[in-house]
Amino acid sequence: MLNRLFSAVVILLCGLSSVSAAPIHLVDQQGREVVLSKPASRIVTTFTPANLFSLSLGLEDQLVGIGGSTKHSPFINRILGERDPLVIGSRSAGTSLETIVALKPDLVLVFGKKDGYRLADRLTSLGIACLVIQPESFKDSEVVLSLLAKATGTEDKAAKIAAENQRLAEIIQTGLKGLSDEQRLRAYYANSSDLYRTASEQMFQHQLMAVAGLKNVATGVPGFYPKVNAEQLLLWQPQLLVRESNDSTKVDEQLKKSLMAQIAELPQIKIPKGSFWDMPSPMAMAGALYIAVNAYPERFKNIDVDAEIAHYYQVAFGDACLSPLQEINQCL
Repeated sequence: MLNRLFSAVVILLCGLSSVSAAPIHLVDQQGREVVLSKPASRIVTTFTPANLFSLSLGLEDQLVGIGGSTKHSPFINRILGERDPLVIGSRSAGTSLETIVALKPDLVLVFGKKDGYRLADRLTSLGIACLVIQPESFKDSEVVLSLLAKATGTEDKAAKIAAENQRLAEIIQTGLKGLSDEQRLRAYYANSSDLYRTASEQMFQHQLMAVAGLKNVATGVPGFYPKVNAEQLLLWQPQLLVRESNDSTKVDEQLKKSLMAQIAELPQIKIPKGSFWDMPSPMAMAGALYIAVNAYPERFKNIDVDAEIAHYYQVAFGDACLSPLQEINQCL
């Protein structure tokens, strides 16, 4: 009897071992098939959104290399704490292949553009697994979160984040219910470095405004941060300015010009500095809620936006005080 019981336990344990050792099959956003022998535990990210998705899944201890704008981000540095992953470069400054290889990662997250494709091909040829990710919409962000969670064995955390994003989306949808197309405010999105550079409909920021119930006056203008002139901006007659985060000193100066007096008088929604709400990120839906609440306050008068967004940060990052809306004195 004991022998049979022992044999059954051995068979069960062997079965569990084979399941846990099963390879992980992935298809990245370039359509490349990637196979991992086990959940990734030495991860290199090469651009800022990849950092944010990784940190939202609680992978700060697995990050051995990090790219993008990290040194100047209080948000990222606060999560990393005493951890010090090696900075491997950025999309603008270039990424060091040699540095990445020396870190011996079992997964590298690469941005889905030409340079990223080349980097992924080089690393793959050296036997280093790469996921090409290209989060350019809310839907893309969902895919990235799911893909990275599967690669790292963090599906439970990803499900919690997805549920929180859905909760915020439903708050927005409920608040905007019954808002006709004619009632939607016409908004102009101002780039942080130049008032006359805006968001085209090919850009994530266009979708961010649309989810928040706004009509982008620059919808028909093609390109990435296309340049427009003062006359065109005035002809559009926007009812609202959505201002990008980061340093907007130049935009302030441009709005002081007499030609822009009419535009300067418009209500402004300023995306909080360092929030990462104006790019594809796991917390971008919080940005959409923030914009919607400030654009249509009468429709969200029963919503405590600070509390709703703080709850999101508590679930996603384990700290409500990471919300850019939290007062510093409340979090000391």
